[in-house]
Amino acid sequence: MTGKQLYEQALTLLGLEQEQVDYLERMAVGCINQLLYDRNDAQNALLQVQNGTTARRMSAIPLDSLEEEIPYDERFVQECFPYGLAALLIAEDDRTMFNWLMSEYEQHAAYYTPCIETPIRGTDL
Repeated sequence: MTGKQLYEQALTLLGLEQEQVDYLERMAVGCINQLLYDRNDAQNALLQVQNGTTARRMSAIPLDSLEEEIPYDERFVQECFPYGLAALLIAEDDRTMFNWLMSEYEQHAAYYTPCIETPIRGTDL
């Protein structure tokens, strides 16, 4: 999925047409990059589960333009990120819509964040 496709999905959630909000497109890359940084640990957990414990952790790779592919799990991005992007784009204009979208974003992200068991070390109970 490209940044542009994600942006178009976010506008659909907001019930907006591209022509109505050209100014939002300038903010989209920065907002997507924030989502990438916010969900980097979840992406790495998905990679670990999919590829086994030897999977190399990736760092959040920022996008330079909306034309670039988002380097995260496709389903994770499709089902989670539109809500987060829409929330960030509308944050200053409509706090009620922002709160609802952010709640949906967190719920979808929680669904895609696998639990990984890690041993407890150094505890003196």
